[in-house]
Amino acid sequence: MATEQAFNEALLKLAVLMYRTDGKIRLNEQELVDLIVDDLNWQGAISVSAVQNQAVAEVREVIRADKVDAYLAGLKDALMFDKKKTLDTARQIMQSDGEEAVKERRLYDYLRQQLLV
Repeated sequence: MATEQAFNEALLKLAVLMYRTDGKIRLNEQELVDLIVDDLNWQGAISVSAVQNQAVAEVREVIRADKVDAYLAGLKDALMFDKKKTLDTARQIMQSDGEEAVKERRLYDYLRQQLLV
């Protein structure tokens, strides 16, 4: 069973993936991710900013290599810790910029319909 900290780290990686997947990085999306991070009960030995920077680098490579589904699948066990918060977070980011990008919608649907069932 995943711990809350493993969930926090996976949720942070999901948030970064959601806002970067469409290739259009908007300030309000980054601000929302910052709010999500501020709301986490962070207990990690590594700082939240270090994990966030690592997530940005990982996500950039995952998107470039077209391995988004595999990356998300790797986060599954940790994200199952709180499925509702996972889906709420993904939906918030998807809708935060006023336009639902096709890639964001596809990721959300994959989470909701296949991964977190």
